[in-house]
Amino acid sequence: MANYNNYNFKELENVMANWAADHGLDVGYSNDVQTAENNITCITGGVEMLRVAEDGFYVRGVKVPADDKEAETVYNAFKEFLTWSRLHRE
Repeated sequence: MANYNNYNFKELENVMANWAADHGLDVGYSNDVQTAENNITCITGGVEMLRVAEDGFYVRGVKVPADDKEAETVYNAFKEFLTWSRLHRE
């Protein structure tokens, strides 16, 4: 398994910030997408939907097992977040 302890997530945070800006979200002030040191968290209705962290991916606060379904699980959670976000834009 990869060692993420020394990985810099700034590039990923920038990609997420650009995506959010393109979709009408402001990462710095949005309740939908939050970035913290080496974390990106997508929130729907005040509840964490998806988190990209140093130690892996989390869907609804539960760590996703690193198996052959990991990518599908993360993709589906992000798609749900994106749909919710679009439906609840002001």
